[in-house]
Amino acid sequence: MGIFIAIVFSVLSAFCYRVGGMSKEQAEKYFPWFPQVLVRSWFRDAGCVILTLIWTLLFVKVAWYWYIPAAGAMYGAMTTYWDDKIPPKNVDKFWAHGLFIGLAWMFIAIPAGVWVGGLIRLAIMATFMGVWCYIFSNDFVEEFGRGAIITATLPFLLVNI
Repeated sequence: MGIFIAIVFSVLSAFCYRVGGMSKEQAEKYFPWFPQVLVRSWFRDAGCVILTLIWTLLFVKVAWYWYIPAAGAMYGAMTTYWDDKIPPKNVDKFWAHGLFIGLAWMFIAIPAGVWVGGLIRLAIMATFMGVWCYIFSNDFVEEFGRGAIITATLPFLLVNI
């Protein structure tokens, strides 16, 4: 059940991620039915965090207070691509984007005792986002892929080695 819900949430996360990265003109052209007031970067950031939180609340047992630093760190990681934070400057660092989003959820994985799965998820996210964006240059493909991988990798938090 956790994998099925992760797949559904991956589609929703991909949508949130892409819509949050679109211009108003693109949104009107490709998603005219979608409320234009939500075509903002905060929709991407909050949408992906909320979907990740819901899935984790459903399937990972951990004290409620661990969700606060995890959600805060993930929201922070969602708001930057790290291009100007990690040398060399002005070079895409999508691998770092995936790394820090995955790292944020270690606030859940460690106390839940699934840190190995958390590390696997973190490594997959960093690798996938870096390689995905290296291979593809289409913003739709890139952003749908980055958004989907955030929740598609959540079942790794069920790995308890």
